[in-house]
Amino acid sequence: MKQTEISNKPKQQNMTVTMPLIALFVSLLCMIVLSQESWYLNMNPHKLILTQQGCSNISSLGLVPKRETSGCSIIARYRSGFLGSDGVILLDDDRFVTLSSAAVLANADTGEVLPDTPMQQRARLIQRVIYAVVFTMVILIGYALFRAKKQQQKGKKS
Repeated sequence: MKQTEISNKPKQQNMTVTMPLIALFVSLLCMIVLSQESWYLNMNPHKLILTQQGCSNISSLGLVPKRETSGCSIIARYRSGFLGSDGVILLDDDRFVTLSSAAVLANADTGEVLPDTPMQQRARLIQRVIYAVVFTMVILIGYALFRAKKQQQKGKKS
């Protein structure tokens, strides 16, 4: 009986170390995937005021801008570029359109809600699954640490 207890002890210790490492690796992978998918989720609706050239470019893509005295405006999923460089519009069919900084006179957040594109819906689903996986990994790590502590206490009593 003592022989089997001694041979099981290293296996339990390996399992105790292996489980949190696997959970940490899976959690890290999930965070990487989530950071890639967040590109689609961060495309919020903005009101863009465009120059005449920007209006003609947008019109050629099939979008219908509102004509105003100062040019035209459009409400679209927009993300400005880094330090004033070109911005990107996400169209309803998941295509990206790059607008030069010269085509956009101004942009502002708007309270309008645009329906999610198919890629945004997919990204939201992936985000929910990843949160569930990370939550499960936290529970598994907690369980493995609790079990290891229990085993140590059991070993000290013997």
